[in-house]
Amino acid sequence: MTETGPHTEMITMKKHAHRRPTASPDPAHIVQRRRIREILNHFRPCPECGYTTQAFLVTTYYGNDTTVTTTEGACGLPCGWSGPIVVTKMTKDSA
Repeated sequence: MTETGPHTEMITMKKHAHRRPTASPDPAHIVQRRRIREILNHFRPCPECGYTTQAFLVTTYYGNDTTVTTTEGACGLPCGWSGPIVVTKMTKDSA
């Protein structure tokens, strides 16, 4: 039988009390914010189930003023796949 409540929380706190605090992380690895924008003209099948994926342009801003932009995809069905993708646009850029 599993116990829950204040007593259980106290045991958990005591169990981890021996851990030493870690050094402050390098600012280059601290994420300040992320901006996620959907790419609406992307049409590519999921590598797991073949259903259409959604594509996102993800811009990550770090504590040392660097920015990294990646493209990520996610399956539109509940197969659960997500990961990096190559964007395939089905429309032409306007001139």
